[in-house]
Amino acid sequence: MTGHITGHDEKVGHNDVAYPNHDGSTAASANPTDAVTLDLSTPSPTISTESEATIELPRRRQLYDNLSAGQFRLLRLFATEKHDDIRCCLRTFTAASPDCPSYRAVSYAWGPRTSTTPICISSQGNALQRETTHECHLHSQNLFDLLNQLRSEQSDCWLWIDALCINQDDNGERSQQVKLMGEIFRAANTVLAWLGPFTHVRENQWDDKTGLAQDVETMIQRDHDTHASIRYNQNHPSSTQPVEGQGICALPYWRRRWIVQELLLARSVVLQVREKHFTMAALEKAVKLADGETSTNWHGQNKIASVQNSAAALLARHSLGRRTGSLPQRLKELLVMYKDQECQQSYDLAYAMHSLIDPKYRDHLQVDYKQSAEEQFCVVISFMHEHEDLSIEGVRIAWSLLKDRKPSLIDPFRMLSQGPGLYQSFDMETRVFKLGSAPEIKEESGLSIYARRHVAALSPILLWTLQLKSGSWAFEQRTKPWLASTKFSIGPQDMLFFQIPGTEKWGLAAMAEPQFSTDDEIWLFAHTSYAFIVLPNASGSMTVRGRAALFNPNGTRYIGSELYPYPSPTAEGIKSTAACVEMRLTIPDLIILATMANVAYLH
Repeated sequence: MTGHITGHDEKVGHNDVAYPNHDGSTAASANPTDAVTLDLSTPSPTISTESEATIELPRRRQLYDNLSAGQFRLLRLFATEKHDDIRCCLRTFTAASPDCPSYRAVSYAWGPRTSTTPICISSQGNALQRETTHECHLHSQNLFDLLNQLRSEQSDCWLWIDALCINQDDNGERSQQVKLMGEIFRAANTVLAWLGPFTHVRENQWDDKTGLAQDVETMIQRDHDTHASIRYNQNHPSSTQPVEGQGICALPYWRRRWIVQELLLARSVVLQVREKHFTMAALEKAVKLADGETSTNWHGQNKIASVQNSAAALLARHSLGRRTGSLPQRLKELLVMYKDQECQQSYDLAYAMHSLIDPKYRDHLQVDYKQSAEEQFCVVISFMHEHEDLSIEGVRIAWSLLKDRKPSLIDPFRMLSQGPGLYQSFDMETRVFKLGSAPEIKEESGLSIYARRHVAALSPILLWTLQLKSGSWAFEQRTKPWLASTKFSIGPQDMLFFQIPGTEKWGLAAMAEPQFSTDDEIWLFAHTSYAFIVLPNASGSMTVRGRAALFNPNGTRYIGSELYPYPSPTAEGIKSTAACVEMRLTIPDLIILATMANVAYLH
């Protein structure tokens, strides 16, 4: 990426932030202005992970002074007329200090990367250095639109905005501020959720077809008249008529994972679209209404379902639940609950939930952006293993942290010789469900024809041996990082169609050897995409020799969700007729299993 800057002999750092060199004559100007480009296109407060060039410390301090423990910055947005440049300054405060002004914490998404009109940010001066104004190119049109909308012509205001209040070039500061974010959002007078405009919101969604404008007006009406009877009328909608909440719930803002703790920790939440405001309580009412609605019209039901199943509705329900203290506080549950919310960096999938974790254990989760991806993965998995009992959920949770990585980026995680994080001691007990044995090959049927159209080609896997040790099965250490036995995959048309005797489960199997043994067993980790074909050996060991996609009689994929219901098993234990097999895993074992249980094509 290349950042634009006006000036000469520039030095470039993280985020395409460019710092021009100076000749030491800045004291001649009472308010010198530097040009700086801030790339804020990454959808998390942790924008960059590695420096693109060395930045001299005095240059980096042009905009940011070092923070002490418990300190954070606020942005003062100066009152200006709309046709003037946006002007603001950064000031440092201590959390819970009486000197800290009343402020709003802003929750938003970066949106598409684009050049913006520059804004002017003043850095905090000290006794030896006068205050300096920097001309900054944000590279986030949505953030620029946010600042432009929030500035007033009458009065200044104080804001906390992660991209501007955190020095994104300082990994140590980023780590410290992520741990402080819970306190920052709890202490804010209001959390302002900026829903847009993004470019597509401005041009495409503010019309009657999506219902966004109508949604906003309805939410405002709910806020102004708490007794208003606003009901759905979905039994006879036209195919183009939106339902209440459909426009708001479709906005990309709700897909950002960081917003979960930002909204759930707030004492008060106000949502803003353009210049319009309404409360989170209004959205909660709309979602509660949608949850109780049905429609005899197919179009109406689908539209109601789009609201009910949206990320916005999920968060609105949990916002209601926080008042009764019913929100989960275990990281493993939060990762599953918000699995569809996104972060660009995989380690932020866990860090974005940090302030929601049970305070008794929260400080045990180390947040360190200086660590490698392997080390961060190990820290998160080890935390949950030690404090939350991963057990049966280990493979599922591991995949939630790995799924957004390209397969080639998972390779370094698989071997003990790769990555310093994997050297640490780790030995986890987990369970896999034995669904049955002696699978029977069946003749083709309507189900098999349907299933072959809805399953991907599968890579045959390298044979992997388990030995029984102290009552649990443990894998032999692998000597090669790759997982597939050949560079070719088996297509659906060549897979074996089988049934598990004594069950209503059918499957398509892919093995290097195109035949079943009468002793084969079918093992499945709950909530994963593919089952394993395992063969008991005469020596007492077990060999994992293939994989299979399983189907219910109606053709839907079977992932064993009822084997371990979310969020937790009943007090009497797991309600399942399937037998459990106890396993003992290292971190590389866990990663290999998570990959093979969820990825069709293996390396």
